[in-house]
Amino acid sequence: MKLEKFFRYSLAIGITGAVINLILFATNIYYNLVIPIFEKSMDDGPAFTFIDDLTFYTPLIFMALFLAYLIAGQVYLKIHREKKEDEATEKLIDKNAGIQKALDDKAEFLKHKYYTNCPKCGAVREENTSVCSFCGTSLLIEMKKRQ
Repeated sequence: MKLEKFFRYSLAIGITGAVINLILFATNIYYNLVIPIFEKSMDDGPAFTFIDDLTFYTPLIFMALFLAYLIAGQVYLKIHREKKEDEATEKLIDKNAGIQKALDDKAEFLKHKYYTNCPKCGAVREENTSVCSFCGTSLLIEMKKRQ
């Protein structure tokens, strides 16, 4: 559930972040704002070269991260959506199986004729029952007796 909230707006955030970082890289705005700070505080050398390159490519790195977030989010949301649909389908299938069984039982019940009173104890047959609720005797009228 937490990942669903995390990835909910991945498409909008991913595209926006990637576009902003592409603009920052293409116009060198970020580089021109940050590198003067390091030029004043550091001497030329391997450390400055590393920071210079890192500063130059930072928008591209972030753009790649935003695109990765976008792709991961969309894949996760698709899998999550399919899982929820499968669960809903399973519940519906189970519910329909229960309904079908009840209908089959009712159809089987209606195929036969039953005594209105128990032949053994005389109790009145309750609605939709095939055995006496008092003594347990079958209330089914057998084929030979019906003819």
